[in-house]
Amino acid sequence: MSGLKSARMRGEEDVRLVFSAYSHPGKVRKNNEDYFFIPTGGAQVKDLMMVADGMGGHKAGDVASRMVVEAIIQYYVENLHSVTSVEQARDLILNSIQHANIKVYNHAQARDIYKGMGTTLTLAYFFDRRACIGHVGDSRAYLIRDRSVTKITRDHSLVQELLEEGKITQEEVDNHPQKNIITRAIGTADQVMVDYYEIELKDNDIIVLCTDGLSNHVDLSENIDLFYTAESLDEIASTLGKKALEAGGVDNVTIVMARYSCATEKR
Repeated sequence: MSGLKSARMRGEEDVRLVFSAYSHPGKVRKNNEDYFFIPTGGAQVKDLMMVADGMGGHKAGDVASRMVVEAIIQYYVENLHSVTSVEQARDLILNSIQHANIKVYNHAQARDIYKGMGTTLTLAYFFDRRACIGHVGDSRAYLIRDRSVTKITRDHSLVQELLEEGKITQEEVDNHPQKNIITRAIGTADQVMVDYYEIELKDNDIIVLCTDGLSNHVDLSENIDLFYTAESLDEIASTLGKKALEAGGVDNVTIVMARYSCATEKR
C-alpha cells in the first residue's frame, strides 16, 4: 500500500517524505490484530505513521489496536495547529498516546469481552527534519542509513529484561518460551510510560516501523541491499513481508516506512 508520494514536512519547502505499508494476517491467524496508519491523499495528518499490535481475548486485540491509532489521529487533527517547536512535537506525541491509552483502558473496563485488552504502539512524527518517535511495547522502529540498520527502540518485553540482566543470552532470546510476554502496553492501566526518541534526519534516510511478526523472522541487516536496489518503498515493504511469511508467518505481519529526502542536502 502506497502513501503520499510528495508529502512536505510542515514549513519545509525542500523536504519530501514518501510512505509505504504492508500488512498481512499471516499463515495461522484468521484475524489481523495489527493496525497501522500512513498518510494517503485525503489524510488530514500528513507527517505521521504508526503501527500497533493488539492483544486480548476474542477480537479484543484488533479493537485495541484500531482504537489507539484512530484516537491518536483525531488528537493530532485537533492539536497540530499549536505545534511550532520540536519540544511541542514531543509533548504532542506523549499527550496523544496518554489520551489514546485512557480511551482504550476505559473501553476495556466497560465490557467484560474487552477486559485485559491492550496494544503495542510505535509511531513516528516527522517535524523540523527530525523523526520524533513514541514507543510502547515490542513493535520496533529502525533507521536505515548509509547501508546500515540501527534499531532505535528498546523492546518492552520479558526477554529483553532477562537479556539486560544477563539471565539469558542473545541466542536464547529467539526461542525463549516466554518471548511473547510484553511488560508495557497501551490500554492495560490508566497511565502508560512512553519512550521517546528523536532522530535528526539525513537525505535518503528510511524509517521503518514494524510489529514482531516481521522482527521475529526477518533480520533487516541481512536485507540491507534491498533498501538500495528496490525500485520503490512498496517493493521493499512487500518483499520483507513475504520473507516473514516464508520464514514462518505464525503472527500478523505489519511494516510501515518512510523515506526522507532533502533537496538542499543534494546541492
